[in-house]
Amino acid sequence: MTSKRLGRGLGSLIQDPTPIASENSVKVSEVRPNPFQPRRVFDPSGLEELRNSILAHGVMQPVVVRRIENGFQLVSGERRWRASRLAGLTSIPAVVRESVSDSDMLELALVENVQRRDLNPIERGLAYREMMNALGLTQLEVADRVGLKRSSVANLVRLLELSDKVQLCVASEQLTMGHGKALLGLQGSEAQDALADQIIRQDLSVRQTEVLVRELGVPKEVMPEASAAPAEPALVPWAKAMEDRIRESLGTKVTLKNGPKYKGQIVIHYFNRDDLERIYDVIAPRQEV
Repeated sequence: MTSKRLGRGLGSLIQDPTPIASENSVKVSEVRPNPFQPRRVFDPSGLEELRNSILAHGVMQPVVVRRIENGFQLVSGERRWRASRLAGLTSIPAVVRESVSDSDMLELALVENVQRRDLNPIERGLAYREMMNALGLTQLEVADRVGLKRSSVANLVRLLELSDKVQLCVASEQLTMGHGKALLGLQGSEAQDALADQIIRQDLSVRQTEVLVRELGVPKEVMPEASAAPAEPALVPWAKAMEDRIRESLGTKVTLKNGPKYKGQIVIHYFNRDDLERIYDVIAPRQEV
């Protein structure tokens, strides 16, 4: 598949339009949303502001649609369409295109949201995963199309491994993406949900969350109190900074152990086969010609 970036996007669809009527408009009631739309939540206050603007000035930019049986399907402009319905409009300015594929629908819905109104981390992860599944792309190819590092795409997709409750907390900004990444170190929905509640209740930072995840991830029975080994000394600041930077880059738990004469170990943790392959791909990327 030829590499390309999403930036070519909406302008190419608006050029050379095939209008269905001289006034170039369609009935609001005949338009259906884009089924590939990655945005799951439309902010009510934002839609209300857009509704008021439409009532005062009209729809300033046409939506782009494609023909379907018994009507039309949005390619881009869902916020304008929704706000127009709220404003009570019966028709909306539109550009009708006849040759828009499902792949175009998905790709352009993503670029419209990423470039105009940011998706939350969960919506972005879902969109990137859908691009991989529907378009047959690798994480590297998705990263190239949206202008991100591959590790950034990988980290966003990994958030979808969180429990449903934690995903909702990240999507609603009760937890940050950093909190979500830290919670991936816990196995099981119950453990993730319980710690998420504690983070929100106590307003814990990402660093505090990472400490708790490390503590909760060590089984107490592994080291009985009677034969407990002495605790390892805390890392010096430069080593701790390195450990944090490697963990952030790989998106997983990393343990750096530095000994005399700078001899030691870097332990990289993984939690399933997909996680192992993702980390392997980051550390040893394939050479592409």
